Formats: sequence, C-alpha cells, structure tokens
Amino acid sequence: MEKHTQTLYSAPWVLPITSPAIQNGAVAVKDGRIEAVGPAAEIRAGFGGLKEIRCQGVLMPALVNAHIHLELSHLTAIKRPAEGQKMCTWIEDLIRARGDCGLAAQEREDYRQRALRDQHLSGVILLADIGNEPYSSNPDCPDLPLVLHFQEFLAPTRQATQAATAALEGLPDFVAATAHAPYSTSPELICALKHRATRLGKVFSLHVAESPEEIEFLRSAAGSFRDFLERLGAWDATFSPGGNDLDGTVMYLKKLGVLDSKTLCVHCVYITEKEMQVLKAKGAHVCLCPGSNRFLRVGKAPVEGMLRHGLLPSLGTDSIASNETLDLWREMQILREEHPDVDPARILEMATLGGAAALQYEDDFGSLSPQRKAVFLEVNSERFDQVATEKELVDILTRKGRPQEVSWIGCR
Repeated sequence: MEKHTQTLYSAPWVLPITSPAIQNGAVAVKDGRIEAVGPAAEIRAGFGGLKEIRCQGVLMPALVNAHIHLELSHLTAIKRPAEGQKMCTWIEDLIRARGDCGLAAQEREDYRQRALRDQHLSGVILLADIGNEPYSSNPDCPDLPLVLHFQEFLAPTRQATQAATAALEGLPDFVAATAHAPYSTSPELICALKHRATRLGKVFSLHVAESPEEIEFLRSAAGSFRDFLERLGAWDATFSPGGNDLDGTVMYLKKLGVLDSKTLCVHCVYITEKEMQVLKAKGAHVCLCPGSNRFLRVGKAPVEGMLRHGLLPSLGTDSIASNETLDLWREMQILREEHPDVDPARILEMATLGGAAALQYEDDFGSLSPQRKAVFLEVNSERFDQVATEKELVDILTRKGRPQEVSWIGCR
C-alpha cells in the first residue's frame, strides 16, 4: 500500500477476530495502518471522501504459521510411520533422507522458495522458520511472508554442548537461535539459548512433549530416545533423569527456568492439566501442529484443556517431511475433525491472532483492529453465497479448507 493514502474497503462480511463479525462492513485505512473497522454505513459517514474499494468476499486478518521447517521442503518422500512405530524411527528416516538427498544447495533453496511462495498464496503473512542451516532471511518483499528464521541447535552430549556453546558465542546478534527439543539438547545449552534470546528480546521456540517416549526419557534417561542416541553415538549421560515424579516436559522446562511470555512450546501433545496451569501462569505460548501429529501418529493435543485454562494456541504446519501439505487451512480442518466441541471461532483465532501473539507481532498482525498494519485478506468462495450468520461463515472457513480465492489487500 502506498504511503499517505486513505482508502475504505467494504465487503459483505468483515471478520475482525477480536470482535464479532460485521455483515456489510468496512475497513478504513490511512498511511498503511487500519484506522477504523465497523458497519460500512458508519465508516462511510465517519470517513467521508475516502476512495472506496468494494470487495466481493470476506475481509479477515492474514494467517500466521508459527512453526515450519522450510529447509526440509525437498524431503517429500519420507513415509509415514507404521501403526505402533516409535517416533525415533521417523527421525532416523529423516536424518538418512537429509544425508542422501543428492541435491545441490541451490536446488534445496528452490524447494524452500516454492514452499514460501505457496505460504503467501495461501494467505500467510508471518511465519517462524526453524532450521539447522543458517541463511539470510528473505528481503522485505510484498510477494513473500515475513520470515522469522531461528537457527536450531542440537547437543545431546558434553562435547556437542561445548561446540554448540562456542558457536553460539560467535553468532551475530541479529540471528535468532533456539533449541530443538529437550531430548536432543542438553539442559545446559537450553538455558544458554534462552538466556541469549532473553538478552536480545527474541522468541525462544522449541519442540515440547511431542511423544510419550520423550516424557519417558526425561524421567528415566531410558527408552527409545536413549536407544536412538546410543545408535547415533550421541549418548554420554549428559542428561540427568528427572525421576518418575517429573510431571512432564513443561515441568522440566519450568525447573530450568526457561518459561516466560517469549517462550513458544511447539506440539504439546502430552501435557497435563498442571502443566497447562504453569504455561498460563508463566505467560508462555503454545503452537499446535495437528497435521504433523496425525502424520507421525503421536496423538492429539488436549486443545479443550488449553482453552479452558486460558491458553490461546497458535497453529503451525511443521515440515513437509512430517505432514501431507503445508496449509494452515487444512490444519484448521483437522482441528475441527478431531475436536468437534471446540468453537470454530477459536480455531480461526488460533490461525491468526494466536500466531501473531506467540511471535510477538500482535501489534501488527492477527486482527483487523485500529493501528494494525493494513495488510489483510479478501477470501471468497461460492459457499459464501448462502451465508446468513457469523456462525455459518466461520464454520465454512474452518471446515472446508482453503477458500477458492485468497487475495491480498495492502503489502508489507
């Protein structure tokens, strides 16, 4: 959107997310920011003389993908684990596939860019990209989402921890760094990474409670993850077992002192009611990846409990190596299928405001509210023709997958 312009966008429906849907609504925009949202007649009266653009679909905030691994976008052939197979089997398949892919760096980058473009086409404005390989973020381009890249560290042994700590000390401050997971990153390194993120004011994102085997490992330093690390030659008893009274991964992270409002816990399939209370008390955020969880057969996150405890999760797609497609509309569909008692409006909120809040961008994205950036979506579908209520509209948006038309209004 050009600077110093004023425009009024009207549409049959406006979905602000933070307030009820508006039938025959409008959004007034000035100098790249939203000025006002409300019934079209009121906005016209209050902002007389503005150029009006009449849209045919639904105006809504852009989506936020709070967890994706773009660097794995070329790994489309990894098979889904068989029923009853441990998650470690898939991880070993992933490691093998990364080593054997045979693609040059530029070919892998081409896959990454295609995945990024599809995120844009699907209506994603912001995404958190987790990767082991450092690369420069994409330029501030109106045709691509805003990418927050996190360089991920793994270090399950003392030697690996020392090497990672040395690498971390030499990392430029503009590079965000984070831990992979509690079973693959020593407690010492998790604390060092969180300390650095806090110093720099950055989000700290890591995989949390994705499988029951992870909890077993943290309690006893045994089980399939211990066997996995030993097969890799990456076990030296750096991890100290927390004992059978350890309530779960969230309590482990609490003990390390790394939970706060800038901590993003991804997956959270196996967390207890007590851990939900801890996350809420600490102000920590959750990212759900239902498509990945289904692909890996690890179970379903306790979404109802999270909402009951006042947590608003964000949504992520994870990587194409652990999901059938990288589409947030499908993630909403899966949540509807697996959690039919959850209000569809909350699911849409997760895909927009939940992600913006988790990534500390709620002042710019996530809702159609005054002072937010004037970058949002017009979505349209023939299914909208017979919609009479907000409930019917939100039902279609969350249950039917990506709308037929997803168009952008404004640019970054």
